[in-house]
Amino acid sequence: MQVLFCHGLESGPWGRKSIALRDAGLEVIAPDGRGQDLAARVDAIAQAIADAPAPPLLVGSSFGGIAGLVAAIVADARGARVRGLVLLAPALFVPAPPILGDRPLRPPAPTLILHGTRDDICPIEISRRFAAEHGARLIEVDDDHRLVGSLPRIVDAVRGAIAGER
Repeated sequence: MQVLFCHGLESGPWGRKSIALRDAGLEVIAPDGRGQDLAARVDAIAQAIADAPAPPLLVGSSFGGIAGLVAAIVADARGARVRGLVLLAPALFVPAPPILGDRPLRPPAPTLILHGTRDDICPIEISRRFAAEHGARLIEVDDDHRLVGSLPRIVDAVRGAIAGER
């Protein structure tokens, strides 16, 4: 199964997280969203979902987390699905772009959020609330926003999501 990796605002398609997933033997597709605003990223990710040969697992980090979530909702409305979402310290406080329309910010597939308790960029309280409201699984780790110390946990979480674990 393909992993569609959506990188953060200050990262790129070949950052530590996507490399860790590749090094773990996973097939990773990582669109380059550098320099794109949220609407442009959402369009590109929604198109990558539609172009995938089978529903991919979407992994989104920080700004890529909100972009991936919105793209999965938009793609779902167009008939293209993701198998699940793994959101890493997602920037859920960023306002959704107009392309979302009146659709709620509700995950269209099983969702796992992995978030550091020492995150000073994206408050973990927002992920806690989102997980509670939408039935997402939340894994809290003793890490900061970058989650560099949690790369093995990220790989395990993605493998678990591929296996269909909740």
